[in-house]
Amino acid sequence: MDGQLQALMEAVDVARDERSIRNTIKKFTVSSGFDRYAYIHIHGDDAVVFSDYPTEWLNLYFAKRYTIIDPVVTTAKRSMRMFGWSAAEHELRRSSREIKQFYSEAADFGLRSGVSVPIRTSYGRAAMITLASDRRRVEVPPWDPTQAALALACIHVRLSVVSDSSFKTGDVRLSTQEATSLSWSSHGKSMNVIADLLGIRPRTVQFYLDNARDKLGASNLQHAVRIAMEKKLI
Repeated sequence: MDGQLQALMEAVDVARDERSIRNTIKKFTVSSGFDRYAYIHIHGDDAVVFSDYPTEWLNLYFAKRYTIIDPVVTTAKRSMRMFGWSAAEHELRRSSREIKQFYSEAADFGLRSGVSVPIRTSYGRAAMITLASDRRRVEVPPWDPTQAALALACIHVRLSVVSDSSFKTGDVRLSTQEATSLSWSSHGKSMNVIADLLGIRPRTVQFYLDNARDKLGASNLQHAVRIAMEKKLI
């Protein structure tokens, strides 16, 4: 199995675009006995995702700010070691209604169990990769934990280089007014200042910023700016 991890690192190292990285991770996912994958870079209560999870699930995940309660994410941040997880575990009976709803909705999209590998990144952040399955339970692959973490580090670095990738699946189009308002906001301009610059009312600026945030699936304005910059929309 560690030979698979070595092959993954070598393939990711030579990948030069988003499609190559996706194909490489997908091939590794399937050969490891799983259905889907998700790379997540956690920024506080927010996250950037590179995944082949269903678009509908990703949109729901961000709209409901599930990064805050996702048990897989919280376990990864706490343990910083490879672990398996399942919505069918007996501990789920003692979980909150919120967690039960999360697992139920994930299962609706074929995400019932999996294995996750987390690492620390810069500024106290964390990154993780999850391989997910539609099965009720899966066995944790016999990977060397250090090798698995190193493979994730290679993916993290490569995705940082290919920074124009389309994170959080789905195309987004901003109107000229939305993009302009968001661009001025990224430079620290207040709504009143943006309104003066554009010759419109502050509440109209607020309308454009709210629309941009909703389209980007962002939890707040700062998150919207970051996503828009990653997607080269501003």
